[in-house]
Amino acid sequence: MINKDKIKKHYKNRLEEIRLQEIVKGQIVLLGDCVIEHVPTEEHLNDQIVYNNGISGDTTVLLLDTLYKRAIKYKPSKLFLSVGSNDIGFDKRDVKEIYNNIISICEEVKRRSKDTEIHLVSVIPVNHSQIDFINRDYVDARDNFDINMLNYYLKNYARKSRIKFLDATKELKNNFDMLNLEYTIDGFHLNTNGLQIVSNLIKKYA
Repeated sequence: MINKDKIKKHYKNRLEEIRLQEIVKGQIVLLGDCVIEHVPTEEHLNDQIVYNNGISGDTTVLLLDTLYKRAIKYKPSKLFLSVGSNDIGFDKRDVKEIYNNIISICEEVKRRSKDTEIHLVSVIPVNHSQIDFINRDYVDARDNFDINMLNYYLKNYARKSRIKFLDATKELKNNFDMLNLEYTIDGFHLNTNGLQIVSNLIKKYA
């Protein structure tokens, strides 16, 4: 069962950690949900200043509300963003609304931090297999059709807007367009190998 109180408490604690960071402007900022928060920046991006402001449980709505304190005030040189899965799983938001919220995030960054180069990281699919270690509360609340459709919209938006689209899904999925079990601890959250794929992709463009 999803412990929403625990998620809210973690969100509040992470916002406070981010608030207390000493900021050097013009660096790299990572933004989004658990996929981003758990990227091992010290291990894979240790030759640059990187602010990992990802928060597990993040949604597009929460991110819009906290965008200034987590990204815009940093005036980042590069921003890597991955968000949207929890909008589907927690809030039952439809794909078009999620897509429009992500566009709003990108446009707000462009407007208020004009020199920031935005990189959209694809939303990761889940694995619906009937296996004991699959977290059914997380996985069954998400439909890979919706996730694939969201990524399709985002890829087109990125192309039209000259924003880079980083397709992490391409390497993380299996032949059935589900998250490969080699890269997950529960069908939703990535394991060390899965996170390394995401961090290597970010490092390539950082």
